[in-house]
Amino acid sequence: MRCGALAGLMMLAGAAAAQAQPVPLEKGEVMRARLVDPVDRYDHRVLGAGPDWGRLDITVNTCLDCVGLHLSDVIVTLPPTHVFEDIEARVADLDGDGRDEVVVVETDMARGATLAVYDASGKRAATRPVGQTHRWLAPAGIGDFDGDGRVEVAYVDRPHLAHELVFLRYDTGTLTEIARATGFTNHRFGQEVISGGAVRCDGADTLLVANADWTQRMAVRLQAGQVVTREAGPLKGTAPWQAACP
Repeated sequence: MRCGALAGLMMLAGAAAAQAQPVPLEKGEVMRARLVDPVDRYDHRVLGAGPDWGRLDITVNTCLDCVGLHLSDVIVTLPPTHVFEDIEARVADLDGDGRDEVVVVETDMARGATLAVYDASGKRAATRPVGQTHRWLAPAGIGDFDGDGRVEVAYVDRPHLAHELVFLRYDTGTLTEIARATGFTNHRFGQEVISGGAVRCDGADTLLVANADWTQRMAVRLQAGQVVTREAGPLKGTAPWQAACP
C-alpha cells in the first residue's frame, strides 16, 4: 500500500510538472547578458585596445512558473553601421517590475553613441545619439541615488569634452532625463576601463565619478531633482580607480 501511495504521488507530481509550460520568450526573465563578436569597423578606439562588439547575447529564462530553468538566447546582431562601444553589458531591474533589463552603449558610427536598454523582447529604449561620429558617452552607475525607492541610470555625456553627468529614469519602455550637471568625468581617452561607479554607503546609493580635471573623486547624489556633490578624496596620476565608499 505504501508503495502504491508513493507511486500515486509521483504520478500526480509528474502531471503537475507537465502542465507547467514556459512563458513566451519576450516575457521571460533576463538571467545574464554579454557582448560578443569583436569587430574592427569603427576607428574611434575610445577604449584603447579594448574591442568594439557586433553582437549582444541575452540569456532568458522562460520557465517562470516551472521547476528549474528553461533557457533561451536572445541574439542582437548590429548592422555594419553600428557597434556596441562598451566594456560590458549591465543587467539590472530598472523599472522595479522584478525583471531585469540590459544597459549598454550602442553607437551609430555616423551619429555617435547612445545609451540603450534591452530586454527579452529586444531594444526597448535609447537616448538620442550624441550627435556626430567619434563622440561617446560613458555609463557611470545604476542605483537609487535620491532614496525614493526608484532606480536611476547615470552616464557621463562626452567624458573627454562636455563633462556632463546625466541621470535617467526608465519606465514602460521610455528613458527620461531627470537631472544633468557639468564638471564631471569617469574616463580618460584610450583607457580600457571606466572608473568609479555606484556604491552603497551608510544605507544609501552614491555615485562616484571624477571632477573634470581628474584631481578629485566626487560623491554624487540627487536631492529634489538636483545634483548634489561632495569631494571624496584626491586622485593622483592617470591610473583608473574602482568605486569604494569614501
